[in-house]
Amino acid sequence: MSAMSPRQRVLSAINHQEPDRVPLALWGSWYGVTDKLYFRVLEELSWDPVPPFRPDLLHSVNYYDDRLLKYLHVDVRHVDPGVSAATSKIRADGADGWGLKWNTSGLYRSASFYPLETASVAEISRFELPRAEHAVEADSISARLDEIGEMNQEYAVVGRAVASYGFFEMAQSLRKHEQLLMDLVMAPDIVDALVGRLLDCTIDLTARFLDIAGPHLDLLELPGDDFAGNNGPLISLEMFDRFFKEPYARLIHNIKSHSPQIKVVYHSDGAITPFLSRLIEIGVDIVHPLEPLPANDFAAVKAEYGRDLTFLGGIDIREALQGDETAVAAEVACRIQQLAPGGGYILAPANHLQWDIPPQNLIALYRQARALGRYPIGMPNDD
Repeated sequence: MSAMSPRQRVLSAINHQEPDRVPLALWGSWYGVTDKLYFRVLEELSWDPVPPFRPDLLHSVNYYDDRLLKYLHVDVRHVDPGVSAATSKIRADGADGWGLKWNTSGLYRSASFYPLETASVAEISRFELPRAEHAVEADSISARLDEIGEMNQEYAVVGRAVASYGFFEMAQSLRKHEQLLMDLVMAPDIVDALVGRLLDCTIDLTARFLDIAGPHLDLLELPGDDFAGNNGPLISLEMFDRFFKEPYARLIHNIKSHSPQIKVVYHSDGAITPFLSRLIEIGVDIVHPLEPLPANDFAAVKAEYGRDLTFLGGIDIREALQGDETAVAAEVACRIQQLAPGGGYILAPANHLQWDIPPQNLIALYRQARALGRYPIGMPNDD
């Protein structure tokens, strides 16, 4: 098979056809390179850093380097909707754009203030959420689209999520985790009110993003929502159906009505398998990360859902990428054999690549993916 452009490669895989090789992704909303690792990789390559796309450095992933993506032969490029929507610039009162206050411990933040912890339905209805015209930054989006258009390759263009958290996780952050979980049983009117506000806000943010970038996007990442832990669901499937299924269906319907060509990417960590049939029903096209866990049987998931879903991710960051290149190659080979036949797989990390991963292993990951990912699977790749 003759070589495809990166965009052709990605779209072929999403359409459940076998491209020339497995497409590669990096640096999306949940599969980026944390800052400390980024600087270690630059040291390995003797490169200087690019300016951060999140200049206030509020996240653990604040840089996005097209040079490194080209070096690794990554097939996608991302457009961010604006730093205030994605990482919430800090206001004068110390809260972010969602009214949340945070503690920082090492590389990570945790909420220290829950503005709606004791709120009534009426108070939730009046609570200020980000406004699309302020949060979604037209100038930076247009500039980024111009950058991608000026590149010498035709890449698949991915819109990053308009918010860090989806309806379930953002509701927990605003209401407090324990309180929200109790509300699901004892105060469903509170949950309905809060999820309804978050849905309206997310629809507005997304609509403005698509008004600016929609014609140029091939994929759009939804705000991430972890409905499962390592061993199984965090809430029942019935609770998902009652509170979250219809809001997500409405959001996805709005996206596809606005920009029918866009494929929707849904992120949920953990043992997500019980939810996959529901994600298909609401219009999800691509699932990240299909996390490598004993509870996720990749071969069974591919056999049951691989005709309807494309899987993005799959690469273990906890053990395989901590080893030597032999371990990295074994991980890549395993995931390609499990998920790539018939198309429907985009190789990427299962989560953000952490600082303790050896920088040479990041480079080896993508080198091995090119070497092992040519179709028919197992055919040598001479990229």
